[in-house]
Amino acid sequence: RMEVEQASGQDIAVVLATAFFDTATRFVRRAERAKARANARIRSDRVDRVLANRLLGLPIFLGLMFGLFWVTFALGDYPVGWLESLFGLVSDGLVSIWPDGQVVWLRSLVVDGIIGGVGGVIVFVPNIILLFLGLALLEDTGYMARGAFIMDRFMRRFGLHGKSFIPMICGLGCSIPGIMGTRILEDEKDRLLTMFVLPLMSCGARLPIWLLLVPAFFPPAWRAPMLWGIYFFGAMVALLLALVLRRTVFKGGETPFVMELPPYRMPTGRALLVKMWERSWLYLRKAGTVILGISIVMWFVTSYPRPEYFEVDRAIAAGEQFSEVEAQQLRQSEALRSSAAGRIGKVIEPAIAPLGFDWRLGVAMVGAFAAKEVFVSQMAIVYSLGGDDEEGLQSLSEYIRRDYSPAAGVALILFLLVATPCMATVAVTRREAGSWKFAILQFFGLTAMGYGLAFLAYNIVSLFC
Repeated sequence: RMEVEQASGQDIAVVLATAFFDTATRFVRRAERAKARANARIRSDRVDRVLANRLLGLPIFLGLMFGLFWVTFALGDYPVGWLESLFGLVSDGLVSIWPDGQVVWLRSLVVDGIIGGVGGVIVFVPNIILLFLGLALLEDTGYMARGAFIMDRFMRRFGLHGKSFIPMICGLGCSIPGIMGTRILEDEKDRLLTMFVLPLMSCGARLPIWLLLVPAFFPPAWRAPMLWGIYFFGAMVALLLALVLRRTVFKGGETPFVMELPPYRMPTGRALLVKMWERSWLYLRKAGTVILGISIVMWFVTSYPRPEYFEVDRAIAAGEQFSEVEAQQLRQSEALRSSAAGRIGKVIEPAIAPLGFDWRLGVAMVGAFAAKEVFVSQMAIVYSLGGDDEEGLQSLSEYIRRDYSPAAGVALILFLLVATPCMATVAVTRREAGSWKFAILQFFGLTAMGYGLAFLAYNIVSLFC
């Protein structure tokens, strides 16, 4: 360092910065195929007079997000239905060719555990592809940078820094990179505050849950608005919680927001497809690893231990009349209740009964602590082991609509939106905050808030439904 500063006559930081920029300039000159248009910035500024307008900017941003969710539902419904039919055909085909009475436990594992569990998550891949494609389009055009600029003035009213918008938007994909992205905030209190409320942004892992529950409790015309409302409600709860924490726990001065807005660009098809594929592949890889493993475990705990006898068989022996279908359904229900999962659910049930939940939802929510998508696979396993299709029910959403009230559905959506961040989020929060105390406080604080909101929603909606 002394030799460099003596030879150059400059501080080492200046020498290194100059070398970095000179190297970057040489790379750009070698890679540049065409000169940038001189009027690119002028055109961007003209567009920003509308899209980043002080009055119109926020409504336009919210409208674009609503349009994205509408496309996710409207276009995604068709391939989702095709995939549901495909997995149904595969399951029925395996059952039909499987020799009667031969290795029945293995057939149940494959059909109910693997195909039912993993398939219940994979069917939502088309919706996820559409959502990630839309987000990539907004990012590559340069509009997301305007989103941070637009939201700065709004977020400051709730005690959050304008740059907090960037990790919070990342949290729409996954809370983990969002929490790691809080490193861009220079002030420690801004960083911790953003980290604390970030799990309230509905991550991509929760999207399969919404795609399951929203059609179960709302008619088609309401589905896109409700999906948009879930994301909007999560963001508003995050902002209100940030306001409370800023005035109590994280008191401090404001840090100025400085950010360069790149000119608008036309995104390339290849870049959009790469981003869409990378994010969708992460989802599929999780379905083939984490969710597959948890589905197998879930199948085991919902299948064993088996009851020594069935009450329905005693009733038949006593002279009561049941059809073969009714008797088999009652046996499946008794077996599920006596399993390890059923017993765990019965222990949890008194705590969640005030929310309109039963032991089946309790088991699924406990498993979802590992990964939020697991909630869908676990409900699929529970219904494949303990249900029937005599009523003509074709999808998991229809079974849920049959067994739970609209009030319980709204309470369930609120609880899964606000409460119990997944275990990976807890671990990353602990690492980024440097404290288990902070991570545990976040987990139990959000869970208590989610329980309270769900309780209020269940009782209020019950008055009208």
